[in-house]
Amino acid sequence: MGKFLIGCDIGTSGAKAVIADEEGKVYGSCYVEYPLYSPRTGWFEHDPEDYWRVFKKNMQEILRQSKVKPSEVAGISVSACSPCCILVDRKGNPLKRSPIWMDRRAVDECEFIRNIYDDDEIFRVSANPLDPHSGAVKLLWEKNHNPDIYKETYKMLNPANFITMKLTGKFVTDYSNASLTGIVFDIVKRKWRTDMLERLEMDPDKLARLAPCHEVVGEVTKEAAAECGLCPGTLVAAGTVDCNAAWLGNGSVQPGDASFVMGTAGALGVVHREPRFTQSLTTIIHTADSENLYTTLAGTSTCGGLLRYLRDTFTQKENKWAKEEGKDIYDIFSEEAEVVAPGSDGLIVLPYLSGERTPLWNPNARGMVFGLSFSHTRGHWVRAMMEGGVYAVYHCLRIMQENHLEIKSPILVSEGGSKSALWRQIASDIMNVELSYMKEAKGAPMGNVINAGVASGIFKSFDVAKDFIHVEQIHYPDLERHAVYEKYYALYRKLYEDIKENYDILSRIKNG
Repeated sequence: MGKFLIGCDIGTSGAKAVIADEEGKVYGSCYVEYPLYSPRTGWFEHDPEDYWRVFKKNMQEILRQSKVKPSEVAGISVSACSPCCILVDRKGNPLKRSPIWMDRRAVDECEFIRNIYDDDEIFRVSANPLDPHSGAVKLLWEKNHNPDIYKETYKMLNPANFITMKLTGKFVTDYSNASLTGIVFDIVKRKWRTDMLERLEMDPDKLARLAPCHEVVGEVTKEAAAECGLCPGTLVAAGTVDCNAAWLGNGSVQPGDASFVMGTAGALGVVHREPRFTQSLTTIIHTADSENLYTTLAGTSTCGGLLRYLRDTFTQKENKWAKEEGKDIYDIFSEEAEVVAPGSDGLIVLPYLSGERTPLWNPNARGMVFGLSFSHTRGHWVRAMMEGGVYAVYHCLRIMQENHLEIKSPILVSEGGSKSALWRQIASDIMNVELSYMKEAKGAPMGNVINAGVASGIFKSFDVAKDFIHVEQIHYPDLERHAVYEKYYALYRKLYEDIKENYDILSRIKNG
């Protein structure tokens, strides 16, 4: 058996992969972007063929960089954004573009389900709320709006499971992704509720076989090996959700361990063993020891994605210039925001650009800028977006604390927006918590390396993740700044409560 392991993460904006040895040393890494489609307000889609295209490119590049022979790779694990809804035929071919986790179109389907099962019953089964976010709700939307494609569908998969299927020919859903399929997944018994599916007039056979995240579900086929450069027979783990993989890569393996991923969305996860769940938040079965552990998730709709929106919408020419000069537009953003006082001189952003998930669960919510004046500069906009993204996560953290969830300190922060030291300090100050940071953290891909290592037997347990943690910096909250932020946070919360009914009015006007 080889000593190298591959981890790949299929994200909202692109796919990244690493190849590492049993000591956690990375020999090659690669990131490739792909398009995000938004054909209508509240609709967000990927082309599943893009997942496989960039996965193959990632594999070829990391093998080239590392000079590792494909036969030396012992195992591979893939994580991805979730929940999505990839419809495939019996040969595994995608039948259409897939709605992703950001997609909010299935509002009517939620009302249909609510007329059959009330919210409390849904929560008792799945430990998650009824919302267009859920994969099963997305599948019901496809049944209602694309009935011919629904009939042709053999299985519904998430992106991680889609890549696993392309590698092995096996149709499997890991426990972690099943958690976010929601409503029809019994999260404690870890099984599909076929009775609920049938009552909702959905075909249980369209959901794939369930498996623990570290189960070896198959081997790389000769056909897949020829396409992506891997060796036939390489072991493939069931896989997991992207944020779960990132938390594992950050060393969150034991109850109380906490990790904050500042990706496109904000994802603060806390590990626990007891099946005691928090309403208004999300529960995902953890990658580490997925037969026993859970993570309670603060999963907001936007975080790092806020500055990407600013970059792509308002600074396209400057971003191009920065690249030509060898600079990073995000560093320029941070420099401008750093000279702005906490609270952005009264500029507040409600960061709900694609609705909101935890804890509001409002698909009609939209972004709002409050307090804008002629004195506000671009630096104010940047800082207000940074602060707004953290306010949303802080709202969830306070709910966790009120429910007495054990949260160990410090919380390790990684990915996306965490590359900005300013944004990390803002998060520490707003939430009044210590944050530790690894500059060289590989995030979700490294979590997949660990999952593949446990699956293939190279690692005895997930505790090896702790050995790979090398903290570069710890951020301590400033109590004076926190006191200022508490006042702005209270106004942030009040703004939403004052205008939330108007979001529904706006939706009705836009949608006729």
